[in-house]
Amino acid sequence: MSRRFIEAAADRLVPEFLAPQREKLQYLAIGAFNTAFGYVVWAALYRLLSPAVSYAPILILSYCLAIANAYVWYRFVVFRSHASVWRELPRFSGVYLATMVVNLIAYPIALHHLAVNAYVVQALFTLGVVVASYTAHKNFSFRAVGKKSPIAADPLSRGHE
Repeated sequence: MSRRFIEAAADRLVPEFLAPQREKLQYLAIGAFNTAFGYVVWAALYRLLSPAVSYAPILILSYCLAIANAYVWYRFVVFRSHASVWRELPRFSGVYLATMVVNLIAYPIALHHLAVNAYVVQALFTLGVVVASYTAHKNFSFRAVGKKSPIAADPLSRGHE
């Protein structure tokens, strides 16, 4: 399947009157798929491995699989990047590495203090990641070469000139 075919197929799913919001809508759709994929991978690994393996290795393995899946979909369908994979993939992975670190810290705290099970805690965290990651991917992971991020372009963020 060619890249143009994939892009055209993805575009046909967005009604014409919503075309200006294409990227956001496709991000939400792909994000929903990736969220489900990542959660199912985590839940399956947790179910299979948790009697013998602690939470952290299960989370790390599930993140690696989910990141690989998400990168392909976001690169080709949502952001339609043509930049070097070697430049983008570390940035993309960095966004999820940050969320994984927060997850590793927050999960045991939430599990201890909330009256819900491990599956609910992880589902809630996963939903938060979808919301936060769009901005990070748009302005960092898939930012066009030479284009400054909105934060870097803000004259107030550079101090007094």
